Amino acid sequence: MRMSAVVLLLAALSLGAQPYSRRAPSGAIARSSLVGIVHAYPRAGADSSICIVGYQLNAGDLVFFQRRQSPPTYVALFVVTVEMRDTIGVVRYATVFRDSVVLDQPPPPTVRAPVANVEIATLANGQYTVSIDVSQQQQQRLVWHSTITLGPSPQSVAAASLMFLDQADRGDTACAQLWGQTIPFGTRRSAALLVVPRQWSGRDKLVAACRLREQYFPFYRGDDTVATILVTIDPRAIFAVPVWSVQSGGALRTLCMHQLLTEQHRLVLMELDLRRAIPGDYELLLIRPATSDTLEIPFRVQWFAPPPHLFVSRYAVEVMRYVLTDQEYTALLDTPDSNRTAAIIRWWTQHDPTPATRYNEAMVEYFRRAFAARTKLATAQEPDGALSERGKVFILFGEPSRIETSLEPDKPGVEVWQYTNAVRKRFTFEVTDQGRYRLVKVDAL
Repeated sequence: MRMSAVVLLLAALSLGAQPYSRRAPSGAIARSSLVGIVHAYPRAGADSSICIVGYQLNAGDLVFFQRRQSPPTYVALFVVTVEMRDTIGVVRYATVFRDSVVLDQPPPPTVRAPVANVEIATLANGQYTVSIDVSQQQQQRLVWHSTITLGPSPQSVAAASLMFLDQADRGDTACAQLWGQTIPFGTRRSAALLVVPRQWSGRDKLVAACRLREQYFPFYRGDDTVATILVTIDPRAIFAVPVWSVQSGGALRTLCMHQLLTEQHRLVLMELDLRRAIPGDYELLLIRPATSDTLEIPFRVQWFAPPPHLFVSRYAVEVMRYVLTDQEYTALLDTPDSNRTAAIIRWWTQHDPTPATRYNEAMVEYFRRAFAARTKLATAQEPDGALSERGKVFILFGEPSRIETSLEPDKPGVEVWQYTNAVRKRFTFEVTDQGRYRLVKVDAL
């Protein structure tokens, strides 16, 4: 039962269970989902650059209100202010996005629901501080800061132009992921595209590498944490100052670059294997072996929705009891607080159905369900739904396909959960005189 339950978690990732809770357990670490999007590409002259400026955030970090209509919908109205200041603090560029999100159900912070917008501007070369502020109802919600240098030097051109693609598309148009210089933790593969001056690269065969500079979560350990570059350079040598268009792409807008001929610049294309990457700051290294010249292009792997229970390790062990042996449960509780989260990660690594990746889908899904069950299944007598018998079934098997309730005079209340998916089981709960739900029967379907 214990091992099969862990394996079932991966199979159940597509069941679509959506928790309603918006509250994290006490002590959970809040981590902003806001990411700034800033890409810059040199123009024909040496004094200015074409800039793509915008944001991406997780809709689960916004406040929604319900529209009074049938069926009900939920709306989040928000304002995103972007400013770029020069080295003496003068605002050289500013824009305001007045955006909204309309959904059938407000997403929880533990589920990725990205929202993004961008626009294009031309800026004089120089160093800028970029600040992005997200507010709702005149109250600040999220803030993001960074710096960017625009200029003709190889390092400035390469670092400012870095963008990530779904794949290494060798056509005439490249469409970017709206991540800025950030890759979501759990991404298995991506392609990095950047610009270098032709005089820097010439006809040299460039060499690429990647290294981890700083990791965010000390409980991820090991030497195999650096992304691997599979293809180091695009063989074509005639690429242009890009022309950009923004196309409608559903909830997200797609940013595409049209590649033109040029004598000044060259595009470098690299495929990234990110299966062993962990959350942290990385550098792409682009090297000219003949001269040892090296460009260091920073980027980030960010865990946008880490399970809140990981940061309350003793509580995490309590909700893991459904998949732990008694010996494992006792050993984790006896582990010092400073080492318990690392011990929890090691346990999940040993039981990972996809060991080739650092992102443990089974672990994240387990804690996502526990986070949902905590309040979704809470009652007056069972204030923590994750630790109830209904919570155990919910965490192990996910959202039931159908729930039936029966309330008859002089009889205990009955609630029946049916799983018509791969689980193929029916769970029957009775309400005791104390108001607690007790599992009384399990039937196969």
